[in-house]
Amino acid sequence: MLSSPFSFQCCDCDGAQHGDTPFQRFEEECIDDLWSGYNSYHDGPFEKGTPLPSSEQQCFQDLAVMDDMQLDTISAAIQSLDKPLALETQIQQPVVPETPELIGSKEKASPVTFSSLDILNNYRSSYSRLNGEKLYEPIDRVMQPVEGGNELSTEEVIRIAAVHFVQVSTHKESDPFMPWHPAHFSLIGLTNEERENIGLANLLLVAAEKVSNQQYDRASNLLQECHKRSSKTGNPVQRAVFYFTDALQERIDRETGRLSSKVPKDGGMTAQELIKALQSDHPLHLALHKKLPFSQIKEFTSVQTMLDNVATARKIHLIDLSIKHGIQWAGFLQALATRSTCPIDRLKISAIGTSEEAITATGNRLVSFAETLGLPLSFKAVIVSDIKDLNEDMFELEEGEVIGVQSLMFMSSMIVRPDRLENVMRVMHKLKPQIMMVVDVEAKLNSPSFINRFTEALFFHSALFDFLDSFLKRDDESRMVAEGSFISQGIRNIIATEGGERLARYVGVHVWRSFFARYGFVETQMNEWSHYQASLLLKQFANGHFCTLDKNGKSLTVGWKGTPMLFLSAWKFHQAG
Repeated sequence: MLSSPFSFQCCDCDGAQHGDTPFQRFEEECIDDLWSGYNSYHDGPFEKGTPLPSSEQQCFQDLAVMDDMQLDTISAAIQSLDKPLALETQIQQPVVPETPELIGSKEKASPVTFSSLDILNNYRSSYSRLNGEKLYEPIDRVMQPVEGGNELSTEEVIRIAAVHFVQVSTHKESDPFMPWHPAHFSLIGLTNEERENIGLANLLLVAAEKVSNQQYDRASNLLQECHKRSSKTGNPVQRAVFYFTDALQERIDRETGRLSSKVPKDGGMTAQELIKALQSDHPLHLALHKKLPFSQIKEFTSVQTMLDNVATARKIHLIDLSIKHGIQWAGFLQALATRSTCPIDRLKISAIGTSEEAITATGNRLVSFAETLGLPLSFKAVIVSDIKDLNEDMFELEEGEVIGVQSLMFMSSMIVRPDRLENVMRVMHKLKPQIMMVVDVEAKLNSPSFINRFTEALFFHSALFDFLDSFLKRDDESRMVAEGSFISQGIRNIIATEGGERLARYVGVHVWRSFFARYGFVETQMNEWSHYQASLLLKQFANGHFCTLDKNGKSLTVGWKGTPMLFLSAWKFHQAG
């Protein structure tokens, strides 16, 4: 994303909120509103042909995400974005491979040597737009222009700037303030704002290259100009550049010793606080609950997949690795209550976490809601101070239980702590669940190379800022907090930190396939009805047609204007032999 936009200063180490935040006054109101919405709906939301209620939604988390591709320069990194993933060929081995992207990888940055590469063909769509041709001609999906005209998306602005960056480098013209010239690029047909945005993005790319080459004084001068032209309240390009500029400057300050590598800039969070914040039930999640479509897609697809795999079970045990407010289970409970066959004899939810108070409060809400539906729900808080201490005995399993596991934006938070991640999967292996649902960020941001991470993060976040701009007004308080605290901290963590401090380590589903296989889990096909549900949900939003749903193997990816942002996947335990 996450993968992950959060105000980290309001969370302590066990995930509990403290101090005043802009959203504390909304928290109880949001919870009451969401649960009351479920109480008023009793028609079985997961029966085919039944309209999907807009009240059934879950929190949205958008974080930075990562990958492992080895590219030496910013131009090479840009070139790679339109090519098939090199990693795919690396993991197709006759035996289940180790997964260095997740476990025990040695961080060794690639040397940075600039070599100009011809990448113009990879950006034919951008050139076509400038020459008056249909912008999306190379894309195999229909994307309607935004209301008010066929303006460039934020990611398209970045791509055009990237093409210009490589052209200028090829002609050995290094002045980033150089005026646009037809010899380098044609900007015919673009608005003044689009031209300014492209120039601003180009300036940021030049600054990033100077940082990668340790030309810190020159980079700082360029970043000062970026700050003058960007704004945290401006258009999506200006906001993206504003936060990436801050992140690059912090990296310079760390590299030059002006800022301790252990002390966050501007009173930000520590590394450990970041992990806790990503897993907490921050009230911002609820404030954004009804405004962003990805939340509902995560919830409904996960719940439908879980239902498909426990349809005939009388004893069901659900294990949630990151339950937060627990809203995602309301629809599941309601669907169970309305099924006409196989009545439930026993239903249990076990929630893993560090804050007993928060998890218990969630459990009480779920039990109370289940009572109104006539379901025999028991709730267990599995409290561990450190996830490495988790073991299968903590779940108090009973004979005949069918186990379902859900991980929403959890697995990626463990990448920085591989021993913890391995322990979680060892426990899952011993539990042998009927189904394990994993939802996480789909992107390429776990490279040891700074310039790779910068390039991938810039393209991912350009789509993210564009996404938020389409659903939230620019003066929306929840958006300002999400971007100013959560997303900005994620960007800083990706760009400015290294080693154990770099916690935002996200990889795509293709990496998780290899990793899960080591523990006996194989990807399974999700019901086509889940895809249909997601399509219905998108139609409830004015700009929902810009969201893209695609298949990656047997998983579903959810994106914005063609840029993948989330993956939803289902896994079954396969006993060897």
